[in-house]
Amino acid sequence: MDQAVLDWLNTDPDWDLPETVTDGPLAADVTAPSAAALASASQAEREEIMFEYARAEVARSVGLTPAALDTERTLVSVGVGSMLGCELQYRLRDALGVAPELKEILMAKDTHALAGMLLALLGYGG
Repeated sequence: MDQAVLDWLNTDPDWDLPETVTDGPLAADVTAPSAAALASASQAEREEIMFEYARAEVARSVGLTPAALDTERTLVSVGVGSMLGCELQYRLRDALGVAPELKEILMAKDTHALAGMLLALLGYGG
């Protein structure tokens, strides 16, 4: 990882990481959207489908329910570090056939941005 990313990750040592939430179903088994579902959906529907998928994957990474994940925070600020980021990257690649670079995952503004990256990599803009 390059120094700029490390510097960026170390800019706010007082982040409040979420506590693990177990009062609901954890996203242990996340199902990726099918190519057919994405192809037949409108752009707005694709964005919603991919957002829900990205939210479930990020929540699974940090041990939260999808509903408990603050989707407006950066992925790093909700607990996705380099190890969890690598795991997330591999799961995305295995499920979708594409995945952003680890640096892009760690620098994602929020879960919506991650979903947009995934759609772009799949050729749907975003």
